[in-house]
Amino acid sequence: MEEIFKNKMLLVVAPHPDDEVLGCGGLIGKVKKEGGKVYVLIMTAGVSPLYGSTYNLEGFLKETADAMKFMNIDDYEINLGPEFNNKLDTLNQLKLMDIIERDSKLALNKIKPDIVAIPFPSAHQDHVVVYQAALRACRPRPAELKPFQSIVLSYEYGQNQWASSDGFKPNFYLNIENFIDFKCQALSFYKSQLRPFPQYISEEAVRTLAKMRGIDVGVKAAEAFQVHRILV
Repeated sequence: MEEIFKNKMLLVVAPHPDDEVLGCGGLIGKVKKEGGKVYVLIMTAGVSPLYGSTYNLEGFLKETADAMKFMNIDDYEINLGPEFNNKLDTLNQLKLMDIIERDSKLALNKIKPDIVAIPFPSAHQDHVVVYQAALRACRPRPAELKPFQSIVLSYEYGQNQWASSDGFKPNFYLNIENFIDFKCQALSFYKSQLRPFPQYISEEAVRTLAKMRGIDVGVKAAEAFQVHRILV
């Protein structure tokens, strides 16, 4: 299984900046360590003056750029303007799917990733519609018709359990004992988004969730995912 990430290309589809770190910070570190490439397709970035938020868009975009540089991300793109932040559900699903499948410079049809990580649909409307669009964009077709991604995973973040009664049911775990510090350092660049524990965008919450998922599988720290497809 160690070879599963070696020299592979990972595309993380993120509704907003910081989602890629919360859900896939360890996975990103692992793929880069194994000689692979990592791209982050972000739908939108904006200012949400809720729950103690006091930040401006320019500063948030700088934080995003700094986090991407720290993680050695090969490329990233924010595809929609701030007017769509927390309003992605007002867009046609076909629009979102087209961004992921063909329109973004990091679209599936252009970079042809081996692995795609998409957000699990929590109660956040942006995460729900991005999940739906990304899953449709990854639908299987013969290789001569469209690029095929051999691994498609949904990633977890702190509020996943505040979702439908089905909830997040992890069935793929990544040991991130050697990457939890990397993940927390990457998150630290998003200073405007950090909150005191027990809010989920905090270093303590990230480490606590990693420990809990580690307990699931007998390691000190893990990231959990829900598998949609693995072809070997």
